[in-house]
Amino acid sequence: MNGRLNGTLTKLFAGRGVIVWTGIAVLVAISSTEVATLLEEGFSGSSDLSVRGALLGLGLCVILALGLRWPAVSIGLFVAVAYFFLTDSSLFFWTFVSFMIFSSLAATAKALSVRALFLTLSAAWMVQFGIQSGKDAVLLVALAPLTALAFFLTRSIYLLREKNAVAVHQMQAVKEQTRLAVDRERKNIARDLHDIVAHDITVVAMQSKAAKFANDGQKALEALDVIAKLSTETLHDLRLMLNVLRADGTMADSLTQNVDKPAATTVYALQGAELFVQRLRDANFKVTSATDEKISDLPRSAQTAIYRVMQEGTTNVIKHGLPGGVCTFNLMVSGSEAILEITNQMGNSRKKSGDLPSGGTGLIGMGDRMSAFGGKFATNAEDGIWKLRASIPF
Repeated sequence: MNGRLNGTLTKLFAGRGVIVWTGIAVLVAISSTEVATLLEEGFSGSSDLSVRGALLGLGLCVILALGLRWPAVSIGLFVAVAYFFLTDSSLFFWTFVSFMIFSSLAATAKALSVRALFLTLSAAWMVQFGIQSGKDAVLLVALAPLTALAFFLTRSIYLLREKNAVAVHQMQAVKEQTRLAVDRERKNIARDLHDIVAHDITVVAMQSKAAKFANDGQKALEALDVIAKLSTETLHDLRLMLNVLRADGTMADSLTQNVDKPAATTVYALQGAELFVQRLRDANFKVTSATDEKISDLPRSAQTAIYRVMQEGTTNVIKHGLPGGVCTFNLMVSGSEAILEITNQMGNSRKKSGDLPSGGTGLIGMGDRMSAFGGKFATNAEDGIWKLRASIPF
């Protein structure tokens, strides 16, 4: 309620409203004596000047109030009043004040034609007044420059106010664009965190189970070796991402020097294909793979997108595929497209208590990455085989 009231008051008393309400207050003040006399003595007992002054003051207040919504109408009515009623020096004080007020109001009109017409008719009225008034024409020496001063001073202030309003609007637009950019970047960061952490933690969890239940000590040691390597890679990737988020970049030298880049940050598609095929084999899947060397000709950004899709696809195979099952991993160039296809035998669809959680965000992220490059992404299950297909223009 307070906010609505504040907005209403701001609208009424800001900009043109200041001119209108201040003008009404001035007109009421200079007409108050005549109005009081008229109320006390009536029309018959009041002087002609008091009657004319009271009616003129009240009429101009009503006309000026119209300027809040229809400034052109208000200015036109005032010009008419000036030509018909402000024809002699007896009401010059009302004339002087009203011309300054309505000149200020005219200066706020958006249409150039309205402003030009007001100035032209006002100048014509002053010429007519000077001819009819004789000696009283000397009053124009004060009226003409003060009327012009009121118009041009108000116009300057109004233009400055409009420029400020445009600047404020631009600042708000920039803030909104910044907010949207931050939101997009947050989504990108969340997606990358999901791709990096979910994949590596999934492999670590599976290798932990393999080490726990392995009857062969050598296999347990191999699983632990994979766990150690992935843990180091994940930690390094997280440090790199946190370093990007820090404005000063102070983490870069102290935490990443003398450390080889892990696979998750070496986002070349062919290297990624080799890495993820090996991880599937480490997880006891029977993998057949094929890659095309032409993939390396893709832009780095496109390779990054494919890399992340391979990473998430591998994670899904490890999490949901039939343990020890057969899967294929192909990254080829066909015509004008680079195509990634991953298939695997589907495991038991019923989720066990020890299974890793699945939120479905991985599939959404993979689709977003491909669509960002004008590519396509699709998955389907048929005859116990899960198939992932992603393509990107080559």
